Amino acid sequence: MEAGAEEVIVPALWGQDTFIEKAGGSEVIGQMWAFADKAGRPCCLIPEATALFQETAGQLLAGRRQAMFFYVARCYRYEKPQAGRYREFTQLGLEILGPDPRQALLQAQQLCTGFLDALALDYELNLGVKRGLTYYLDGEGFEVRCRRLGAQQQVVGAGAYRQGAGFGIGLERLQLALQAQA
Repeated sequence: MEAGAEEVIVPALWGQDTFIEKAGGSEVIGQMWAFADKAGRPCCLIPEATALFQETAGQLLAGRRQAMFFYVARCYRYEKPQAGRYREFTQLGLEILGPDPRQALLQAQQLCTGFLDALALDYELNLGVKRGLTYYLDGEGFEVRCRRLGAQQQVVGAGAYRQGAGFGIGLERLQLALQAQA
């Protein structure tokens, strides 16, 4: 995505506690594919990846003041499949960890829109969006929507959180958006 961003391999299986603590009462919790592992520990297939970066920020920074990471993760949500909304989907994301979340959010916005512009995608950028996940600072974030997609218009969700900021792109929706404008 960007020179200087390190790739992180995101595991598909993770402890439920991370998402319960980080997502609060959001709809993501009700959509988790949750179960106990062989030792009886509560796990789930990851419903999104940002919470994992918050959980492991200290390890990822490893003494650095700021770092940027990208990932491609398979995510899973137990919801009614429909056009642009699937139980298994691919999230391409960028997370900027560091001391200034609001500055990281501005940088994430520039990188995101630069990426979408390079694809010649016709989109609408919604700034100041209040993100529904409780880990975002005051819900502060942005979204990218493509009106041609109908009911499932959101292609990108982004937000600032205590350890930094980042965005996630739904690759299946991005593909649909690119096909819709062709």
